Amino acid sequence: MNLLEGAKIILKTLHEQGYEAYIVGGYVRDYLLGVKSTDIDIATNAHPEVVATMFPKTILTGMKHGTVTVVIDKKQYEVTTFRTDGNYLDRRRPDQVTFVGDLQTDIKRRDFTINALALTIDEQVIDFVGGIEDIKKRIIRTVGNPYERFSEDALRMLRVFRFVSQLGFTVDEETLEAIKVNRELMNFISKERIIMEIAKLVLGKYFHDAIKLIFKTEFYKAVDFLNHGLDLLVNLNYTPTDFSEFLTFLAVTGNYEAIMNLPLANVIKKTVTDVYEMYSLEINEFTNPILFRQGLYVCLLTNKLNHYLRKLPDKQEEIKNQYENLPIKRVCDLAYKGSDLIIRYPERKGPWIGDMIDEICLKILLGELKNDYHEIEKYVEEKVKSE
Repeated sequence: MNLLEGAKIILKTLHEQGYEAYIVGGYVRDYLLGVKSTDIDIATNAHPEVVATMFPKTILTGMKHGTVTVVIDKKQYEVTTFRTDGNYLDRRRPDQVTFVGDLQTDIKRRDFTINALALTIDEQVIDFVGGIEDIKKRIIRTVGNPYERFSEDALRMLRVFRFVSQLGFTVDEETLEAIKVNRELMNFISKERIIMEIAKLVLGKYFHDAIKLIFKTEFYKAVDFLNHGLDLLVNLNYTPTDFSEFLTFLAVTGNYEAIMNLPLANVIKKTVTDVYEMYSLEINEFTNPILFRQGLYVCLLTNKLNHYLRKLPDKQEEIKNQYENLPIKRVCDLAYKGSDLIIRYPERKGPWIGDMIDEICLKILLGELKNDYHEIEKYVEEKVKSE
């Protein structure tokens, strides 16, 4: 069962109980664009308490805002009651919601016209706000007054740039002006939410178009870790392949401390730090020990930054070939392991074991010792005797 078929089961169930129900939001936009979607949202005039009783498997964590998550064939669908939103006191979410009886009122609370369409069970598109025409024109504009929409939820400004990056659309001039005026409202938005949006933005096909608009609106001034490096990124036509690389580029061009203060996964922080340190030390010779210690990704990224920022020769293929031919790529590749040392030399303490493993790895990487059990065993025995 595909995603749409599961959604139609939900619509049919609600219809049979006398309720209206429609597919809404980004899925309808993607449906018209011929783009594959990963989730479907549904809007209905049935109240959440009623929706929760209609389906055997539901998740009730969104009840406060009128949302019940219905699970069909292991896929999750958010089913939300038609509503209007109260005041957005924290610039993030309404302090209260009021259920309403009609789809059109519900549609008017949404962010952008291209996301404010509805799809019937017969796959007919309902449009109250000119979203179909805006999709044809490939333009992003808010539903109603952009100043009000961004004042309600400031993250919507960043979502404009994310949609530009993903879809390649232009942006309505009034919407851009409203971003410029309201950008300081981003101070109300958590770093976690900002990071999630930018991580999606970075992966977009039209990434550079989005970055240029961030400059045009001076939006970067409202997000501390975007304050340096974006101009270089655009001027050099540098395209990061993932979020870690984007952050690393910003780090080496002046934003290291701001990025280290972000709530990032440890693996991302380690990548940024490792590349930052190698770049700061002006490392451009990727020896076997460096490749072994830092790994292929960090070395390739350091090389790429050297190439773009320092105009050094691109060594990408050389690094890949060298890494592929490493005698060992990880400590676990050793033929003679730490456990063998512990059994053979039980009187030795932990630090000695670790130091010996490091020495063995270095000798192998430098071509001074073969990764062979007996040769390593002999090397260690001679080392112990000489102490």
